Amino acid sequence: MQQFSPYQRAAKRRCEQIRDVSYLPDGKKAHRLDIFRPKQRRSQLPVLMYIHGGGFTMCSKDTHRGIGLIYADRGHVVFNINYRLAPKYHYPAALEDTAAAYQWIIDNAATYGGDPSRIIVGGESAGGNLALALGVSACFQRAEPAARMIWDTGVVPKVIMGLCGILQVSDPHRLKNVCPPINSLSGTLAINIVRDVSRAYLGRGYRTPRPETVLADPLLVMESNARPARPMPATYAMVGTHDILLDDTRRLEEALDQRRIRNVVRYYPNEGHAFHLRGTSPQVIDFWRDNLTFLHREMLRSQALKNY
Repeated sequence: MQQFSPYQRAAKRRCEQIRDVSYLPDGKKAHRLDIFRPKQRRSQLPVLMYIHGGGFTMCSKDTHRGIGLIYADRGHVVFNINYRLAPKYHYPAALEDTAAAYQWIIDNAATYGGDPSRIIVGGESAGGNLALALGVSACFQRAEPAARMIWDTGVVPKVIMGLCGILQVSDPHRLKNVCPPINSLSGTLAINIVRDVSRAYLGRGYRTPRPETVLADPLLVMESNARPARPMPATYAMVGTHDILLDDTRRLEEALDQRRIRNVVRYYPNEGHAFHLRGTSPQVIDFWRDNLTFLHREMLRSQALKNY
């Protein structure tokens, strides 16, 4: 992603970057993260772990530097992570790497000026999926190795942030009946893209939900009757109304309300997938205002409870 706005260029001047820090001993490119933080800091700042999107198959922390700069400029220590990509690495590789990065961030955030007791986990598209799966794993005691790693940290994020998330990867053809009514060509193209993402990440069994891949479908856990052993964090979600994934966010909002989890969900009229990264719509400013206001309020709330 290019530095698409004057604000991001200004943020680059006000923030510092620490590049290519390994969160696993192998030092592989897929297991590195970048750290962004304000140059001027008076105390420990909230931590934001950002997980890039790209359909589990493309993009990286490098394509999302601008996102890290914006959040850092607004008072966060940002850890922007890489993870292994499909189709070379199927599920659960991306989730395993997310779990390892989360553990590393909790152990090392204070060294970089972050407050590990105030951690936000977020991402867009596939990153939104991984963020929700991490939140589920931190609160529902599960058997999967990646889930156990997250659970064993003992740290539940204060906020989960899912931006235009693909929250159920299996059964991509379910979206055909709920595709936003834009036009038949764009709808067919979008369905085909989601199908390809699903097949790349889950392999041959992508057509139906399966117990062994349920954390690729964290929305199904949220919609189930399973009860979390720890309270789920506050959640922020958003989507454009012309996004093929619109229904996933609608379902998430309903599940959050059913579970009485504090949440803010925003729908942006006539916007497509990941519109907030392109900077070509006036609603981009609306998104950033909504999102940053929510995070600021939640971090103030968390700090007040910590000091109580």
